[in-house]
Amino acid sequence: MKAVVKYGKGKGLMELRDVPEPTVGDEEVLIEVKAVSICGSDLHIFHDSHPYWPPVVMGHEFSGVIAAVGGKVTGWKAGDRIVSETRTGACGVCYCCQSGYPQVCEHKRAYGIGIDGAYAKYVAGPAKLLHHLPESISFEEGAMLEPIAVCTTAILERCGFTAGDSVVVTGPGPIGLISLAIVKAAGARAVAVVGRDPDETVRLAKARELGADVIINTDKANALERVLEMTEGRGADMLVETSGSGRAIFQAFEMVRRLGKICAVGISGKEEVAIPYDRGIFKALTFEFCFSSSWTAWERALGMIAAGALPARKLITHTLPLAEWQKGFELLESLQAVKVILVP
Repeated sequence: MKAVVKYGKGKGLMELRDVPEPTVGDEEVLIEVKAVSICGSDLHIFHDSHPYWPPVVMGHEFSGVIAAVGGKVTGWKAGDRIVSETRTGACGVCYCCQSGYPQVCEHKRAYGIGIDGAYAKYVAGPAKLLHHLPESISFEEGAMLEPIAVCTTAILERCGFTAGDSVVVTGPGPIGLISLAIVKAAGARAVAVVGRDPDETVRLAKARELGADVIINTDKANALERVLEMTEGRGADMLVETSGSGRAIFQAFEMVRRLGKICAVGISGKEEVAIPYDRGIFKALTFEFCFSSSWTAWERALGMIAAGALPARKLITHTLPLAEWQKGFELLESLQAVKVILVP
C-alpha cells in the first residue's frame, strides 16, 4: 500500500512509499483509513523539531472503518465506524497510568510518531483506544477528533473553564481556532483571538466566522489595551496560549486578571521561554501546562460535534488526496489553511 513515511532523522526525509499492509495482534484491529488530518506536530517532525522514531508512517489524527479484528477483541466488529486515541505504548503500570493519565506515560509512542500511523490505506492498533463515530459525524470531521479532544482536555478538564468567563486565545492556528469553538460552545461571555498580519486572510477571517467577539492583530493594535477594554479593565478570566510565541507567553501574565488562569497548549520549540515569574506570584495566577487528551474528552468532543454545538466542519479548509500531502504541508506553513484533510 502507499504511505507517507518519515524515513530518517533530519529535515525533510519524507516521501510517499510502498509499504506492507499492517497485520493485527490478538487485541488489535485493522482500520481502513477514511480521512487523516495534518497536524502541526507533523510539520515539526518534517522539520526534525519534534520527537519521533523513524522509519515511521506519519499521521495520528484519523477516522476510519474496522476492516478486521484480532482474536481476543470483543465489542468491535468489521464495518464499525471509529476514531482512535493515540496513546499506543502506554505501559499501564507507571504512576501516570495508574493515576488515570496514560496519555502522559513516558513510554507512550503515538501513531505517526513512535509507531506506524494513518497516512496510509490501513493502520493497525489497540482496540481499547477506539471510540464509535456516529453516522451524523463525517469521516472528515472525525479526523479532527484528536486535536478537539486535546483542547477539550486542556480547557474544560484541566483548566476548569466556566460558562460566563471571558477568554483570550493567542494564536489563530488550528488549535487556537478549535479552542475558540470550544469556549463559545461552552458559554464564554466574550472571546478575543490574537494574531498577526500573516493570519489576516484565512485564520483571523475564520475566527470571525466562528464567532470571536474581538479580533486583535498585534501588528496593528495593542493587544493588552484591547483585552483590558473588552474586560472593563480587569483582564481575562482565562487565556488559552496556543501560539508558542515567547512574546505572547510573556504578555499572557498581563492579559489575565488577578486570580486568572493561563491554559498553555502551544509548543514553543525552544528549550527555554522567559516569563515574568514575580508578576505571576503577585497576581496569584494559575498556569496549567496541558498535553494530550483523556478518554472522557474524546467522548465530550464527539457529543459536542454530534449535537451541533461545535462546528468542526467549518475548520476544514482543504481536502486533498494522500498523494498531495506536500501541498497540504505547504498550505499550512504559508498560513493559507486551517485544517487540511488527506484522503488515502
